[in-house]
Parts: sequence; C-alpha cells; structure tokens
Amino acid sequence: MLFSSIASVFALAAAGAHAHGYVEYIKADGKKYPGGVPGEKNVKSPIRFISTINPNKSPNGAAITCGEKAKNAGMTAAVTAGTGIDLTWVAHPNQAWPHEMGPIITYMAKVPEGKTAQTVDPATLSFFKIQEHGQKSKGSTKWLVEDQMKLGTVYTVNVPKGIENGDYIMRHELIALHLADKKGGAEFYSSCFNLNVKGGTGTNPAATAKFPGTYSASDKGIFTPGVFNKGFVYSFPGPAIPEFNSSGGSGNSTTPVETETVSDEPTATVSSTDPEPTETDDCNEEEPTATESGAPEPTPTDDECNSEDPEETSSAPTSTKTSTSTKTSSKRSVPTGDAHNGYKRAGAWSKRMEKRYIGRPASS
Repeated sequence: MLFSSIASVFALAAAGAHAHGYVEYIKADGKKYPGGVPGEKNVKSPIRFISTINPNKSPNGAAITCGEKAKNAGMTAAVTAGTGIDLTWVAHPNQAWPHEMGPIITYMAKVPEGKTAQTVDPATLSFFKIQEHGQKSKGSTKWLVEDQMKLGTVYTVNVPKGIENGDYIMRHELIALHLADKKGGAEFYSSCFNLNVKGGTGTNPAATAKFPGTYSASDKGIFTPGVFNKGFVYSFPGPAIPEFNSSGGSGNSTTPVETETVSDEPTATVSSTDPEPTETDDCNEEEPTATESGAPEPTPTDDECNSEDPEETSSAPTSTKTSTSTKTSSKRSVPTGDAHNGYKRAGAWSKRMEKRYIGRPASS
C-alpha cells in the first residue's frame, strides 16, 4: 500500500511538471517550416498561429477547428501526394510533450475555388479523415502519443496518393484522455497547416466532418470512462477513414492504403545525424496578425524558406528520435498557458494513475 501511494505521488508530480503543448514545426517535401510559439508574435509559417498552449475543453467551441484564436498563416507548404509530412509536438522549446494517453487524428479539407489555403476559414470547410493512431495494440496501456514525450521524436502523417491536386487545410489533433474518465475531461489540442498538394492521382472522397460540429462531449473516444481499466480498447471519434484510404490492418491504428500499415508496436528509431536548425531568418520573420478579410500573402518560393534537405520518406507513420535536441534562442518567452500543477482534481488523478500503474490498492 505504501509503494502504491508513493507511485501515485510520482505520477501526479510528473503530470504537474509540464505545461501543455503545440506543433513546433512541420516538414514537407524536404523543407522544414517552424511555427510560432504561443504567447509570442506571429511568424511566417504554414502552421496557423494559436494564442495559448492551454487545452480546449469544448468539442463544440470555435477552438476545436484549429486551436484557440487561430490566425491565418502567411505561407502554404508544397507537398507531394503519397509522401509524408513530419511534425513534432512540444510543451515549449526544448520541453517535451507531457501527455501519454490519447489519439492522434488527422483530417484534410480541399479549399474551394476562389479561395486559397491562406485566406479560407477552416470552420466553413468539410473534412475527411486520413489517419488515426491510438493504443499501440488493442487493449494496451501504451499509446503512440507517448513517443512524443521524448524530445526530438517525429510523427509522420501520410498524405494519400489518391486525392486531387490543389490547396488544402490539414487539421491535426491530439486528444489527451488522462481526465476523460469524466465527461468534459478530454483535452483537445488542434493545429492546422496550409498545404498545396501536387502529384495526386484520385478523386476526393465525400467530406463529412465539420469543426465545430463533428464531436460532442458524450462521444466514444472523447468520454472514456473505462480508459484506466485493464484491457480497455479505444474507439476513435469522428467519421471513419474513407475506404480508398483504409488500411484494413489490425490493431488500434489506421493509415492510408497507399502506404504500409504501422505495426502494432511502433518503435522509435534513432538518427545519428545532427538535428536540423529549428528556424531560419526568412521563415520566422515576424508578420502582422492576419485576418480573414485580408488579402492573401503570396506563397514564398524555395529561396524564401529553409534550404532544401534530402527528402525523408516513410512508408508508414513512424516515430523518429533524433540523437540530440535542438537548441532554441533564449530570447523566447514562455508561451501563454498554465502548468498542470493547478489541477483541482489532483486526488482523482492520483487514484486513477495508481489504478493504472499499480492496481487497485489492497483493503487495509
């Protein structure tokens, strides 16, 4: 009993040691695009800038679309259909993502004629799901998102080959479930990227997901009362991945059919190469906050962004761990958001962590 109580204290302390998080950068067609740090001025990037690292707790609020007070992004990243987009989540520069439970889900929406990815309001679009990952295997206590808790770990989103060319908004999210055994406890971290797809060979599937509009607080996968129970099997929220993108594989993950399905137990691979620079002068140039009514900013040429690196290809979404973490300028301020050490439900969290890692405490 003493051991399990001590373990609960350590679990609670670990949860309270970090703030929440955001997408630090994306990499498409060999080019790396750093995003802004919430709480600082906007930067030129295809990642839509958000105002805080705090979670969104409402599946029906405006923040569910692309994050809290998301602003238009001043760039559009080119990507070839059938290739991967690499990205990483952090709590703050040089601080790893803090939450170990929950799904990683990605959607795409085609931008209609007369609009561009830089000017469209994503809340007006209809999305189709392209990828989702949850537990590493059915009933496992390990989740793929846990790999993001290691600095330098990369998550790869596979862009389907069989889609149309043109501008898209990619909506990528993590849903943290460590408090989701109570209704309203799920934490939503949404991020949107401006993309221009080339090399597509298909016709887009029916897009049925709207944000807000698709999720509710009582949906399976959002309200998960059994998430700490042994043998719990997660059900993803939202629509199914369209058939032409469906992997048909086993386990609690789904990827596009054009690529090999990730194994039940994805492993992190360590790169011996030095990490790439996190930012460049051109891509992180400060810019005024964009508005929906503002004129679109021209998409920059290759020379305006990071130098082109050898393209990293991935046949399936994998987690890649670089050998060292990237240094970030000390001038950056702490992003807007609260740390976890203010939880009002610390006692409940402690009991759930005790139940998950130790088992039910023996009766005294």
